[in-house]
Amino acid sequence: MRFVNPLRPVTSRVGSAIWSWFGHRRLRRGDHRGAIAAFQKALHRRPGSFAELMNVAQAHLCARELHEARRYLAQAREADPTRYDLRAAALLARCGYDIESICRPLPPVRPEPVAQAAGRVGRSMTAANHPFGDCADVDEYTRFRAMPPISRGEIETTDWDSIISDLLDD
Repeated sequence: MRFVNPLRPVTSRVGSAIWSWFGHRRLRRGDHRGAIAAFQKALHRRPGSFAELMNVAQAHLCARELHEARRYLAQAREADPTRYDLRAAALLARCGYDIESICRPLPPVRPEPVAQAAGRVGRSMTAANHPFGDCADVDEYTRFRAMPPISRGEIETTDWDSIISDLLDD
């Protein structure tokens, strides 16, 4: 018989609060790396916690790591959309950002006229034009990045011709 600790939820919450306190203390001192590490440990104690996800996002914003901050903001939005709508704008403003600039979906890509495109032959697309690659917004990009890599067995046993024909069907 396996022993179940009845105090585990309480100790997880207390441990998370302690690591959060350390994280906020390090943020106030300007130690962004230390704050990120402390908030990560708090998040490990309470996985999926909205408050801890927002704390990690705040630390990444203070460290100017926008890509990581977007990832944690997207997870926080999925964890609790109501609280996200109430608190995300204030958090971003505290860090010197505007919510529309961080979390906005990308505008639709318009095809260039042929005359303009002819003068740009040989130029490649830049990351500034498509910061999330083929993904439409940060949520889609986060879901894509969370997918596990394709294994060698999947590559060898998958009928790629049928998948391509399904994708090309309109």
